[in-house]
Amino acid sequence: METKFISRDGYKKIEHVSGKKAKAGQIGFCKKTVRFVKRLFAQINSDINAAKSRKQHAHSEPKRNFIKKKAVITAMACTVAIILSCATVASALDFSAPAKAAQAETEPQAISEPAPLLLAESAPENYNEVSSNYIENPDIFMELGYSALTVDGELIGVTNQGSELEELLENYLAQARKDYDETTTTEFANSVEVTPATASSAQTLSAEELFAAAEGKLSVSLFTDWSYEVDMEYETNVTYDETKDNSYTEVTKEGENGKIVVNLKLNYVDGNLVDSVVTDTKVTKEPVAEEVTKGSKQGEQEYSLSGEASGSSTGGFIWPFPHTHNITSLMEWRWGRMHNGIDIAGGDDYGQPIIAADSGVVTFSGNDGGGYGNYVMIDHGNGYMTVYGHASELACSTGQYVNQGDTIAYAGSTGNSTGPHLHFEIRLNGEYQDPLNYVS
Repeated sequence: METKFISRDGYKKIEHVSGKKAKAGQIGFCKKTVRFVKRLFAQINSDINAAKSRKQHAHSEPKRNFIKKKAVITAMACTVAIILSCATVASALDFSAPAKAAQAETEPQAISEPAPLLLAESAPENYNEVSSNYIENPDIFMELGYSALTVDGELIGVTNQGSELEELLENYLAQARKDYDETTTTEFANSVEVTPATASSAQTLSAEELFAAAEGKLSVSLFTDWSYEVDMEYETNVTYDETKDNSYTEVTKEGENGKIVVNLKLNYVDGNLVDSVVTDTKVTKEPVAEEVTKGSKQGEQEYSLSGEASGSSTGGFIWPFPHTHNITSLMEWRWGRMHNGIDIAGGDDYGQPIIAADSGVVTFSGNDGGGYGNYVMIDHGNGYMTVYGHASELACSTGQYVNQGDTIAYAGSTGNSTGPHLHFEIRLNGEYQDPLNYVS
């Protein structure tokens, strides 16, 4: 078998190819291998030349020495071939790493989704700065179970038992209406809010602890329907008989009061009645008029329900509460409804006398369970009626005739009232009038 060797041109070609793959200014594994091979083949060439020289001067050397040298050269060539293969692989690997790095620098990188915001057990005090998600999406904290309770803008505390806290608040409202019917509703009269929040573990309370801390600050508004029945006064029709003396009076038909059911919407705050609105009235029984025959031989005289002839209405009104002229509420819209009179109070009002603003017949003196409490209603016989409400005591009775200036009641705070005062109304043919147009 004939052995072939790589020429010097072959070495240069190998060196050229390897040099293209290596980075400029960097001696890699490939270049080092080529240098080693070059030195190795230079040594082999030197040995071959020396062998040729010995062959020319020693023709008588045994043939086996030549074969032995040839085998050594063949083994060396195989070794060189193996080394060159390793060098090629190493060069390829050496080139691939920089190439991948360069590719990574030029290719766009995929943007990964941000990690979800997690609430640490002890959140930083500046979590609003650290976590803009709190402002953009505060519900994330509620999902993590942290809720803040505020009452009238005051932070009461924070809990990670938001659902339990809301249930305690709802039960508190339900307890306030337990003695009422199903039409009754309750709500907080002040601002009570459960909102998403974070807090350090030192601030976090259980739902029961947080509710207990707030209970004394909670105010409950209760709305309920209420009905009551009042009498509808009957009218009296008088027929005059000129054949009879003026002292003659005969009731030919008894009168009967009718019945009216009044429906109210009452508003209580923490158990105190603060407002009542009439939502509906219904006549359940029509009144029956009284028929009276009166003698008029000496001329007609005014008839009163008491059967006594007396003075008539003056046609003018005087101030009904001599104790004070201070007005605390005008005839105007108040608490979502019209306030149909004026309120008069000046301090130390309880028990002070209330007088009739004009003469007339007392058509009602009592308490029918409505918002007026103890009140007096006077018919002045000329289309005018006056009402005096919230009295502590009454000094007249239904059917009595009173003169202008007579004491008819004493100031109090019965019915829908927040303190002692007089509620005074004037009506003309059933229409409410502003009392300040008649008295001052």
